[in-house]
Amino acid sequence: MKNTTFIFCLMLFGYIGNSQNPNTIKYENQLNTSLSHYNNNAIQDTLMKENISNAFSYVIFSNSELATNASAFSYSQNKEKTTISINSNFRLGDTESPYYIRAGANATGNKNVFEFYDDGSWNNNVGINLGFIRRICSPSVFYTGKKETKKLIDNRREIYAREIIYNEIKYSNDNLKKIGELKKEIKSVNSSTDLLKNKDYTNLLEILPSIKKLLSEKKYEEAFVSLDKEEKKIKKFLTSVDSDEKLKKYIENDLLYNFDKENDITYGYSLTWFDLNLNLSNSTYKFNEDNIDDGIIQDFNNIFDLTDDINKLKSVISLSFNKTHNAKKTIWYYQLGVNGTFGSFLNNSLINGTPNIFQNEDDVFVIRDEDNQTFGFYENIDKTLATGAFNAYGAIFFTKKKNFGFNLSAQHEYLIRKPNNTYYENNFSVLFGPIFRKEKDGETSLTFGIDIGWKNGIYGTDVTNDFTGRIRVGIPFNIYTKKRKETKSK
Repeated sequence: MKNTTFIFCLMLFGYIGNSQNPNTIKYENQLNTSLSHYNNNAIQDTLMKENISNAFSYVIFSNSELATNASAFSYSQNKEKTTISINSNFRLGDTESPYYIRAGANATGNKNVFEFYDDGSWNNNVGINLGFIRRICSPSVFYTGKKETKKLIDNRREIYAREIIYNEIKYSNDNLKKIGELKKEIKSVNSSTDLLKNKDYTNLLEILPSIKKLLSEKKYEEAFVSLDKEEKKIKKFLTSVDSDEKLKKYIENDLLYNFDKENDITYGYSLTWFDLNLNLSNSTYKFNEDNIDDGIIQDFNNIFDLTDDINKLKSVISLSFNKTHNAKKTIWYYQLGVNGTFGSFLNNSLINGTPNIFQNEDDVFVIRDEDNQTFGFYENIDKTLATGAFNAYGAIFFTKKKNFGFNLSAQHEYLIRKPNNTYYENNFSVLFGPIFRKEKDGETSLTFGIDIGWKNGIYGTDVTNDFTGRIRVGIPFNIYTKKRKETKSK
């Protein structure tokens, strides 16, 4: 019954609005074009992109130890090292822009968070994170209820926007002038003044009955505020019809945007983006006599100075394809990417535990790990080992409150180039485990994950010793989520 009433009103207003006024005709033509965009959308494009833009603050972990896909603080720890990072994503341009940049910092230390600057820690990394994000494809949202709900909102929006057409007599320069004069009269009004008797305002007040009522009740302050609002509305309309571009912006970025903002029935999002990220860190390596074979300490000290820390720039550049989907019953996210790592061979992902310095049969000082695997000559520490990796990551939350799920990460790491006499083998990592999302009022306040699996296992070998675990925590800065019923909008 309500929908029938709205449609009848629209037909009536369309008849009343059949005008020869050039401004009104121009407005109606542009309005019809703008309203046609709602065939597939629940809200105006600018508002949808504004809502979508905040989705990059939602924390779901990625394949990286860093929180690179969100504005967040993250903490990750396994048996070998602890990594903390903080990043913020910033939109470039207005709310419709698909471009974002990232800036952040990170630190990695051995064993636990308290040993980042411990003299007993043989390797620490402190770095910066820089990124560029390009949203691709058309983002989409969901809207509340059934199709009838959207149809009802569509009818109300059309009536709201056509008010200028069926009440075109109000939107004139003469009335704009009269409103200005009446505002001046109200400012100087006294107890004996009766503005309703002034015939100069009779026609204006017939058009604005609510203001006429306020004046009759001598509520002058409220009448002045209402007149000021009407004056701004008329002025905006008259200014907008100066050009087609101004009129389009007025209709879409003012009238329709404001209506949709107050009657937003959308929630969630589905979006896709590319992410280019660069991480630069200063890797500091420190050896002491505990890390040197007893029989060679004196000879080693004659050649090298143990009091000097060894510094080597480590850089990681990565490119990934990302997609996330936040709907009624599930939140899911996946990432496919490739990266390259450039640094000392002491960054070798195959090193187990704290390496030590020995002398081989050729009297060359070499680096071995706790599995007695020789990784390279000590004198080559400052030369570059370059590796690449293909990686994939997926996560899904599926409980009633979307606060519990699972994630899976997989990576294949391969050699690009290495210094002479340096050990490296292509390897793989697979980690799987539960993830938890703490939420309050529909917004995420913390994400926690526990992963187990194989880390840097060498192909064709027994990977039993490569079985490991890690914990990860992510704390977002700000999130866009709304708890709604599901109907897809775009």
